[in-house]
Amino acid sequence: MSDRNESAFRASTPRIVGYFLSIAAVSWLIAQLAVALIFRNPLDLLALGLSSVAFLLVFVGLSLLLNRKRWPWVRVTDGALELADRGRGVALPWPVVRSAVIRHSGPFAVLRVTLHPGVPAPPPGTLQPRVRAGHPTYQINVGTLRPSSVALRAALAHHLATAAPGVADARS
Repeated sequence: MSDRNESAFRASTPRIVGYFLSIAAVSWLIAQLAVALIFRNPLDLLALGLSSVAFLLVFVGLSLLLNRKRWPWVRVTDGALELADRGRGVALPWPVVRSAVIRHSGPFAVLRVTLHPGVPAPPPGTLQPRVRAGHPTYQINVGTLRPSSVALRAALAHHLATAAPGVADARS
């Protein structure tokens, strides 16, 4: 099969940094409010501002450093659906894919790829599926991938309709 019709979905660094910054800011604010309520100390805004900037920089820096080269990605070709997460990947030929569903939206979007029952397990060292309702299933976080999950949904719908008309599912 030809791989001319290919779409690659890779992690967007600005989206990931924004995601980590929002997580760190919310957790830092909750922690500071809890400390202020427990010890009944008035908030020193200057100290709070300086410590929050330092915390945000350290949290985002360490998160990026620890997760480098482990970001999820998806590649949709005419021959296969390729998935990777946490530094491990797998190529799934279209005939073994039962459905591909994107759940949720925004940074919490998740791609769930379900295979037909009886598909042989991938070799060790590759991305391993979980079993859901008797079917091997891969679940990949796609909320921070570029282009958006809307483009991924369209690419999956096109390839699933071509691979097995009337059987596959690519809706949200």
